[in-house]
Amino acid sequence: MKHILTLLLALSSCNVLFAQNSQPRILCGNEVFSTMVREKYPALQAAFDQTFEQARQKGAVTERSPLTIKVVVHVVWNTPAENLADSVVENQIQVLNEDFNHLNADAANLRPLFQPVAGAADIHFQLAEIVRVQTSQLFALDLFGTSILPELKHDSQGGSDAWDTEKYLNLWVCKIQPTTIFGIPVGQILGFAFPPNGLGNWPADSGAPNPDEDGVVIDYRMIGRNNPNPIDNPATGGTLLVAGRTPTHEIGHYLGLRHIWGDGGLLGPNDCAQSDGVDDTPYASAQSDFDCNLTKNSCEQVEIFYNDDVPDLVENFMDYSSEACMNMFSKGQVELMINVLTGPRSGLLENTSANAASTQNLNWSVLPNPSEGVFFLDIQSEKSQDVAVNIFNLEGKMILEQTERSLTSGRQRLSFDGSNWAAGMYFVALKTASGSSVRKVVLRAL
Repeated sequence: MKHILTLLLALSSCNVLFAQNSQPRILCGNEVFSTMVREKYPALQAAFDQTFEQARQKGAVTERSPLTIKVVVHVVWNTPAENLADSVVENQIQVLNEDFNHLNADAANLRPLFQPVAGAADIHFQLAEIVRVQTSQLFALDLFGTSILPELKHDSQGGSDAWDTEKYLNLWVCKIQPTTIFGIPVGQILGFAFPPNGLGNWPADSGAPNPDEDGVVIDYRMIGRNNPNPIDNPATGGTLLVAGRTPTHEIGHYLGLRHIWGDGGLLGPNDCAQSDGVDDTPYASAQSDFDCNLTKNSCEQVEIFYNDDVPDLVENFMDYSSEACMNMFSKGQVELMINVLTGPRSGLLENTSANAASTQNLNWSVLPNPSEGVFFLDIQSEKSQDVAVNIFNLEGKMILEQTERSLTSGRQRLSFDGSNWAAGMYFVALKTASGSSVRKVVLRAL
């Protein structure tokens, strides 16, 4: 029965709160989606595989400025509770900026064995817009159809039209209705995302989503650490802990990551040979069950990368451990995400004020860094030119927008006073007519 119901709940990448028979549990249908794509849409599977292999083979990431992704959050609501406050959305952007840059406070909880492989992606999420749409539409997955909530992504069907999906990360927030089969509730989908596939390579009439449906969908109860709306956990009789990690996980899929257990163990073989394509995430036979079992070692075998038999990496954002347990991406995962972001999803970078590794005719740094409030942009310009400076906090909000300043050739400094800003990390974006680049500055508490 489990396999039948799981098959019906197949998604490209998803979190599913799932009830099977009388013993509910939590699981995901990503591996089933992969099976369906291989069997039904071989051309689409070829596009997925080609994109993934190109990202893997692109090579190691060299030193660079942070990469910025502009995010459009579509809050599509039916009841007032679903119309989340700006503060909840902004908090989720902060969670993303912490998690993808290894700045989350709970990163300190990572077991010492895995601390050397923890990675910081230097990916910055900037909130471009919160779009609010009131609707009478109820968003439920059609288990026997070929599309996944397409109505959510179109104004004409009671949803919200995507902003250009090649230039913006579109994140739709709505109430995803409980999933039923013949009127019997079987589970609750928490979120899903589509991995990159090289949009121009989608096969015609494949039944796959259109480019204007690309992005991430999250249930409104799974956004932000400060979300006031609880969601039931039928496995415990209580509620799920929500720490904003469902969007972190789904955006990981959006940037090319697979689950760390390689999606084996349900419909596929459970032989500890299913790989996520990343060397520094140990093999696992199946997902975690939204717990935090640090003793779990589902594949007792020597890992080539570690030259040892190591436990499952349950702290990884791409497992299904408790959100309180998740705290890291690995360096290998970071490398793959950056290669995807600078490859098949590079259009996202063309629309930001932080899209270039460096500007032409300009070398600059932030001094002192860390700073106790006052800091400088130390700039060496090869010619006279105008520059504009914008500064963003971890929530993706612009806290300083400076009009153009004229530079002469040679070395000069631009001074900024952040004494009244909260302690933490900020992103400084400098833009000229020839390009743009970003540096980080950390402000210490006085």
